[in-house]
Amino acid sequence: MAQLHFGTGRTLITPPVGIELCGYGPYLERRGTAVHQDLYCTALALSDSNRISVWVSNDLVWTDRSLVDETHRIVRDRYGLDPARVVITNTHTHSGPATMKTVAWGKWDEDYTAGLPALFADAIGQAVSNLAPGRIGFGRTPVPDLSVNRVDEGGEADGEALLMRIDDARGRMRAAAINFGAHPVTLGADTVICGDYPADGIGKMEQDREGLRVLFFQGSCGDLNCRGFGDGMERMKSNGSLLRDHVLPALDEIATEAEVELDGDTFEVALPTEVPDRSDRSDRAALEAELADCRDRLEAADRDADSADLRKLRFEADWRAHRLGLLDGPHPQRLEFRVSWMRINDAVLIAHPLELFLTYGKQIQSASPYPHTMIIGYANETVGYLARPQDFDQEGFGWYAAVFAPRICRHLPFEPDAGTVFRDHLIALLHRIRQRETASA
Repeated sequence: MAQLHFGTGRTLITPPVGIELCGYGPYLERRGTAVHQDLYCTALALSDSNRISVWVSNDLVWTDRSLVDETHRIVRDRYGLDPARVVITNTHTHSGPATMKTVAWGKWDEDYTAGLPALFADAIGQAVSNLAPGRIGFGRTPVPDLSVNRVDEGGEADGEALLMRIDDARGRMRAAAINFGAHPVTLGADTVICGDYPADGIGKMEQDREGLRVLFFQGSCGDLNCRGFGDGMERMKSNGSLLRDHVLPALDEIATEAEVELDGDTFEVALPTEVPDRSDRSDRAALEAELADCRDRLEAADRDADSADLRKLRFEADWRAHRLGLLDGPHPQRLEFRVSWMRINDAVLIAHPLELFLTYGKQIQSASPYPHTMIIGYANETVGYLARPQDFDQEGFGWYAAVFAPRICRHLPFEPDAGTVFRDHLIALLHRIRQRETASA
């Protein structure tokens, strides 16, 4: 085993007031009117003196794959880093700019997003240049009442945060990571720029511990909100305090060690999507007819008509046009995306780009051969929800996640068994990591 080296970096990524924020409805033009809290990119670099891995947490809703790819190009050229070991994650705040390319759910601002890869790379560069000897440990703590199920009334929610603590050589806590699942939506469709409860909690922790840098890794929260969805600023601050009050004392109790084994990689996963039979022209003809009807109704609409109805009709036309383009693509029957992992002694971090429903995250963790298994969403690129089979047929938010949301995220709906396929992929990955560890021992 080798001596751990670690470093942190942080850059400011707050957008200008006036930028369109992401979420809550089609073509809302929900523009930021004030900055309550700056948004940051925080990077953590870990090294065993042989290879360097860097994990990033952004106060953003998501990052488009183009931004991740450009960040990888910069850090490879500038710092010689392996892109497979540079992982970009996001807290998924809904009070930030549209850094994911969607159909209608927030306008992509070219000027702002074009500068993000360089800012991400600067934070990564700080972390790499600050590498110093350290110690690392893992733990967990209950976080009751912060996470609530938004699909099944009274259903299971995330009640526990997984934690990573990193000390300097003198034993002072200098970095930490929190893995917990609950949508950061306390502010709802407000127009204040803010990182919501994760950033509020982190700010309070860092005020209480001078020199500490904290990263928030969003968990399996496709079907989970934080308490008080849309309740506003005071509830958001209360949620941040709740996170701080449970996490910080638990971090203080985690024992750390200097020697580490580090490993990691990134690979492609393909999940099945629902595709009409290409030989059945009636399906395509029906979609084309629906698109033509939507466009005709838009053309004929009274411009003084209800704006919500017009926005909805515009979205109905635009997603159908995009779906037709997908059906003409090379592989519409599957969706490919990247999954990253890092092993640190008896802990594993797995990052994926999905809004994974909690049941799958819990099943992966239960089947893991590692006592500390962080399942981290909203990483590497933008995909969307991965719901359960029953959600495709039931009314409410489950159906929205399974059937409607893919229209926003510009892909075809997954097959109902895609969640099981993904779960089995990740369980198999964890056992391959264990075999790889054993073989190299």
